[in-house]
Amino acid sequence: MRTAMVAVLALLLVAAVAAGTWGYTRMSSAEDELEARADVVSVAEQFTVAVNNYDSESIDQYQSTVDKLLSTKFQGQFNEAMQDIVTRVQQAKMQSEGKVLASGVATIDDDSARVLVVSDASVKTVYDQRQRHFRWEVSLVKVDGKWLVDDFSPVA
Repeated sequence: MRTAMVAVLALLLVAAVAAGTWGYTRMSSAEDELEARADVVSVAEQFTVAVNNYDSESIDQYQSTVDKLLSTKFQGQFNEAMQDIVTRVQQAKMQSEGKVLASGVATIDDDSARVLVVSDASVKTVYDQRQRHFRWEVSLVKVDGKWLVDDFSPVA
């Protein structure tokens, strides 16, 4: 009887340890996913703010700030597109101040993510002042443990 009781207690102890280990592993996995989601949202929001905050007097600083958030592939595409835009920004003495209104993860896996970002910007030029409204899907990739913007496109 005593042996049976010890065996049952031993089995219960093993089951409790197994359940605790399983629960801890699931909790740790959920925490890792939440952290990854927070990281991609943070980078997407930083990118959106950086892209929408500029001044015609500080375009070089603007490009440097944005470049730090981009993948190597997208950096080349973005800087190429900027060549055409810089002249117009400087001619119009454009200033823009943007802010993120909302964002959320659309998809995420170990090395890529897509974040939906809603933002507005107040743009002043020598010609006029406008409010701009942006709805973007920001694509990110993980490079050497760091999330970087790999593309962005408007969402209708």
